[in-house]
Amino acid sequence: METLKILVVSQKGGVGKSTLSANLSIWFSEKAFKNTVLLDLDPHGSSSTWIDEARSSDVVTEHCVLDDFDARRWLIDCRNRVRRYTSKVEVLVCDLTWTAAMDPEILYEFDLVVVPTSVSLIELSATTRFIETIGWVFDSKSGIPPTLLLCPSRVSDAELATDPFTQRDFSVPFMLLPPIYNDESVRQLFKKQFVFDDVRSSAAQSYGRCAQAIQQAGIIHKQSTNAVKVKFADRRCLDTHNTKLSRYMAEKSNTRIAGQKLTTDRPVFTGKKTNSKSTENPSKLTKILESVIGPK
Repeated sequence: METLKILVVSQKGGVGKSTLSANLSIWFSEKAFKNTVLLDLDPHGSSSTWIDEARSSDVVTEHCVLDDFDARRWLIDCRNRVRRYTSKVEVLVCDLTWTAAMDPEILYEFDLVVVPTSVSLIELSATTRFIETIGWVFDSKSGIPPTLLLCPSRVSDAELATDPFTQRDFSVPFMLLPPIYNDESVRQLFKKQFVFDDVRSSAAQSYGRCAQAIQQAGIIHKQSTNAVKVKFADRRCLDTHNTKLSRYMAEKSNTRIAGQKLTTDRPVFTGKKTNSKSTENPSKLTKILESVIGPK
């Protein structure tokens, strides 16, 4: 069994990360009929609590707070927990609030990295800085990097009218997911039911389009990675750079990690500037991932 591993991550709260994690897990289990596990690494445990205390479901949850914030020990512990489910389930969704003490190398354990963000100037600036912090992961010199997905979260039509993502400069290529619209009724569902329980609601349609796009992005990523032959010498190992400091010093001295940079043929939507080749930028958010899931 090949596991699709999805990390839903943000550097701050209030962007709908846990809401997306919980309902995405339910969607994969009940709409895509996949054997799904939610690994909740958020200290508050909101996503796992939602699933555990709402109506019954087949999603297996694990809430774990890794309180050892030595970057390397945290990485090893987190990596082991992720790999515990590899090849045992079809979908693994991981909910994580990012802190500066965490090691970005953990991102290599996932196929997709989903970053929810609102579209206000302050929020987009924070998201840009966060992506710059972890950006070296997506410009891998060896191994196969994950696919970065940006998710406009809790937004309105008026906010999207200006195409805010095309006005930003992101340092790495990314796919832009269909937006999740702001709906106050979703907050009232916490620990009671899920957004997909009322299929006619606007929230269910919004989250459904996003979940479907994530599933299709996973298919694209798997097809691309399966087409790439990675030599044993090029496989990433935990001690390639023993600390974040040594990685930093290697970058400053222009020392490259051993192995060739691998590229794939994944279609990507990017901001105005990018370090890699990409397809033409969509002019409107309604065109997001249209080539994959078709127009609404």
